[in-house]
Amino acid sequence: MLKNKKILLAVCGSIAFYKAYEILSLLKKQGADVYVALSDGALKFCSIAGFEALSAHRVLSSQSEDWQAGVNHIAYAKMDLVLIAPASVNTINKLVSGVCDNVFMQTLIAASAVPFVIAPAANDKMINHFATQNSLEILKRNGASIVGPVNKILACGDEGKGGLSEPEIIVYEAIRKLSEQNFKGKNVLVTGGATTEKIDDVRAITNLSSGKMARALADAFYFAGANVTLAASFKTRDLPYKVVKFRSSGELLKICQDECKNADLLVMCAAVSDYVSEEKFSGKLKKEELGKQWSLKLVQNLDILNELAKFSCKKIGFKMEFDPANAKQSAQKMLSNKGLDAVCLNVITDQNAFGSEVNEVTFITKNGETQLKMAQKSEIAKQILGLTSKL
Repeated sequence: MLKNKKILLAVCGSIAFYKAYEILSLLKKQGADVYVALSDGALKFCSIAGFEALSAHRVLSSQSEDWQAGVNHIAYAKMDLVLIAPASVNTINKLVSGVCDNVFMQTLIAASAVPFVIAPAANDKMINHFATQNSLEILKRNGASIVGPVNKILACGDEGKGGLSEPEIIVYEAIRKLSEQNFKGKNVLVTGGATTEKIDDVRAITNLSSGKMARALADAFYFAGANVTLAASFKTRDLPYKVVKFRSSGELLKICQDECKNADLLVMCAAVSDYVSEEKFSGKLKKEELGKQWSLKLVQNLDILNELAKFSCKKIGFKMEFDPANAKQSAQKMLSNKGLDAVCLNVITDQNAFGSEVNEVTFITKNGETQLKMAQKSEIAKQILGLTSKL
């Protein structure tokens, strides 16, 4: 996501400094070329050597500035993005006031034409002080993205909204800041994972969908500027967009009906059970009572996409098939019968199996089809996003 992007990680004096190591590592995993600047406050908590070992570049600080070696505030301001994490109250207010009283602040001021992501960490009373709040508003008006602090027990022992946000969330914002915003302001609902239809209170009908493709799609639309809601039946860690959980197809339908009222796009990636038990049993059915053979009567489940036909948002469906000979015909039938704008056809193979990290998709519309060759699901999601932008 950040391949060949030069990012300056500016670390302020904060007890949360140790999370900057993880942020640096995550940025590098995304392909970024990361440089580091340490404030005088940060030098009280950490050493230059640790960051240099991770970044593979000289660290810029008041102790290490070296004009002959290109380690100076002008060279380190020439970046694609400046990420201040953790950002102290002192640095936030100085940045707005244009104070350049040390090499750290000189670097930030010199990078004024570069996109900024700022993740504050401090005592909540310091963050909520009117001067700091005014400064954050000014920074936002001038294009900076603020990754707000989280509620936790702070270093002083107080509980408040002053803890540094999780490194993954901060890196998400960095990726979004450097991504093309072709879905900026659009409301996108992505559904993913398997439905679970109860038989009794301990047994259910479900399937093997992992939800990984849905998660990749939700990420891709978020990076492209969309207001994303992910309806998920699978486990998710903290994410920067809205996540709503479901289990049954009925719960999923209710979420879709609520969200589609204001959605611009629905991506129905969830694997919905085709059949459900006609009778719902309470408690636990005992095998002693059922005997050696037991017949369970199934009936056709509701069709969620048909139920959502009245909503005007664009709709993309997913079709999973095992038989490649009839797969496209089945997907084209789904496209026309359900009034969809596109269908993503996924033919299961040994290489493209349930739960894998890769996928191969045929993107089908009424005007034609595009084959997306086997790739990581994050890459397939980006390609689907690009095709969706043309619908």
